[in-house]
Amino acid sequence: MTQFLETICIREGIPQQLEWHQRRINSTMQHFFPKIRHEWELRDLIRPPVLFLQGTVRCRVLYDEFELTVHYFGYERKRIHRLKLIELPDDYDYRYKYADRVVLENLYAQREEADDILMTRDGWITDTSIANIAFEKNGRWSSPSIPLLAGTTWKRLVSAGILIPSPIHKSQLGLFESFKIFNAMNDWESAEEIPIGNIVY
Repeated sequence: MTQFLETICIREGIPQQLEWHQRRINSTMQHFFPKIRHEWELRDLIRPPVLFLQGTVRCRVLYDEFELTVHYFGYERKRIHRLKLIELPDDYDYRYKYADRVVLENLYAQREEADDILMTRDGWITDTSIANIAFEKNGRWSSPSIPLLAGTTWKRLVSAGILIPSPIHKSQLGLFESFKIFNAMNDWESAEEIPIGNIVY
């Protein structure tokens, strides 16, 4: 049975950006299970226990055609400074956030001394194994226009005009000065700006 997931950031007991996560759940259900009608509302389902009402918490929502479950975990941000370029398998599709990440985990295992991988398709940049990416030049931030997964934070930033979606080939990386990686747990405002030279082949 195909399962999907959402990773939601909770800060000081308050779930962040629920509207965008709800949109993705609704879109996923409509695409895969159009005849199923669930009244799954994250604002009603996410109720952190007392243990998780302080600090930053990772909320994992796992769901399929019939069931949705919610789990809570402590969170410590992983520092990522160095990325290794890795080409995706030709037929790999991750437009929806599947719980099965075996392909991504196998690619991640090829990172060697890097902290994470930066994936490409036919040489065109997509994203890292866990986050979207954006590149800066002269104060202008561009992000790959066809990421492997258009994350909720990516969609929000594009919608707000903060990011400019653009096709970016690996041969063009030297045109940029720095990059940021970001996702629901690592928001744009606090994401570290990293020199472009930290991306290796």
